[in-house]
Amino acid sequence: MMNLLFIEDESSSVEPVLNLIKREQPDIRCEVTGFDEAEDKITSVRPDIVILDLLVGGSSPEPKPEGLKTRDFIWEKHFCPIVVYSAKPDIHDDEYEAHPFVKSIQKGKDSPREVLKVLGELRPHVEALQEAELHVRQSFAYAMREVAPYAFNTFSDFRQRTETIKRSGRRRLAALMDELASDGSKLASWEQYLYPPVCPDTHLGDILRKADGKSDDPASFRVVLTPSCDLVASSDGRKPNVDKVLAACCCSMKDGLNLTSLKNMGLSKLKGRLPGTVLSHGYFEGIIPFPRLEGRIPAMAANLRNLEFIPLDDIGLSDKAFLRIASIDSPFRELVSWAYLQIACRPGLPDRDFNLWSDEIVALLKEEKEKGYS
Repeated sequence: MMNLLFIEDESSSVEPVLNLIKREQPDIRCEVTGFDEAEDKITSVRPDIVILDLLVGGSSPEPKPEGLKTRDFIWEKHFCPIVVYSAKPDIHDDEYEAHPFVKSIQKGKDSPREVLKVLGELRPHVEALQEAELHVRQSFAYAMREVAPYAFNTFSDFRQRTETIKRSGRRRLAALMDELASDGSKLASWEQYLYPPVCPDTHLGDILRKADGKSDDPASFRVVLTPSCDLVASSDGRKPNVDKVLAACCCSMKDGLNLTSLKNMGLSKLKGRLPGTVLSHGYFEGIIPFPRLEGRIPAMAANLRNLEFIPLDDIGLSDKAFLRIASIDSPFRELVSWAYLQIACRPGLPDRDFNLWSDEIVALLKEEKEKGYS
């Protein structure tokens, strides 16, 4: 079952589409509302797809504020696929037009059939979202059922009880997502990013970019190395333990690899070496590779030997000298800390004669082989 919400001030103009859906897709539940009630309807109906006419009144060649406001409300508060169904459907911003979940159809004689075709294309994505939402609801329902008795026995204050149950639900949800990801399928390299960042505070592993830097320039980027526990503030007055953040400066992958023993290696040999060294380990000889997130983060390497301090107050999601572009999901976030520890905390050792030591080991192995040891 799919819920479809038409937002249209002239309901008669969508009757051909409604009739076609009723005949050929009876499992789609349709509702029509005007712009005045649109936000309330979106909140109560929670549509899987919205069919929106930006031309309030139907005749103006420009989108009306009501239509744009409704579109932005969907985008920011209840994201779902949007079908702009209008006499002039290409009037909204390029940001929306380029999105795969925004479709534009011009009203006309054959447009009802086009709408039905687009609904068919979007259905698999809608069903996947419905399944994911069901998992979330079940996770929190289980937490409420199983954790509530302990919360009520431990806390007398209802706020503490509620927060305990919510925290348990979130932990179960995170564990559930990990379980769903263990089906044998391999993650795309960029799936380690949490984009945009989930938490308001700066965290270990956050990808920062200079506000005046370019999104395709690795030198504009930094990676946070300070532990998250020292950076978090809270509503109860807790303040960060530090006023500056330690960050690794980034460089291009070519420059990063040139800092390692893979320098000047031919491309064909390098391709064979990368999976077993840099990529599988997640770090290599002082660099951490970071994959490209199209339009946001370039393919780059963090140089763990090129560090700088950034004032914490200079970091934010907007209007700061350094912008938080993305966070990193666990366990990749912990990998950043581990990689830095390998550089910062290794003991300083004197130079040794490795050639002589190698000769000793090889001689020993040769002797054991001659004696018939396996």
